[in-house]
Amino acid sequence: MPGFSRAAPAPQLQYQSLGVPVIDVANALLTLAQIAIGLAGFATILVALSGKPHLWTPVDAFRIRNILAFSFQSVFLSLIPFVLTFFALRESTVWLVALLILAAATLASVLLTLNGVYRLTPSERAVLNAVVVSAVTVVLCIMAAIELFAALGFVRPASGVFFVGLVVLLGVSAVLVARFLFARPAD
Repeated sequence: MPGFSRAAPAPQLQYQSLGVPVIDVANALLTLAQIAIGLAGFATILVALSGKPHLWTPVDAFRIRNILAFSFQSVFLSLIPFVLTFFALRESTVWLVALLILAAATLASVLLTLNGVYRLTPSERAVLNAVVVSAVTVVLCIMAAIELFAALGFVRPASGVFFVGLVVLLGVSAVLVARFLFARPAD
């Protein structure tokens, strides 16, 4: 039909001369953004079903805030390389800036999460699993360090590190959703 285009063929995995697979980074980032939007949408439904915000416990408010923050952070950070590309930057500069932004956002997430934990009273904090909070904090700090090393050229490929950093943020969000659903304090 005029005005309609045929569906694009399914992406094919191509190989470089050394037998290493070549992945379309743009499609991978957009796919990750779509997954993050799905998780953010699911988290939003959880929020809507959790009752009125003024009735939430401080721990629930803390968890909901972090679920939404990590989900939306994954969405918007996955778009950073596209935005930078519109400024006609060289590919190496795009990944340098994208990794620096991702590392800064990851460290900011750690600080905001820890601030939220310490703002809870000791009895509210006891509801949280210290092992989970510590593990998430350590994983995010390690990932931020790897992102910084990749930005400085010590870890390659930069696009792979960027993608893994986003997957880690999305994974944290998924863990928080699971904890919100299944690790509820006894009433």
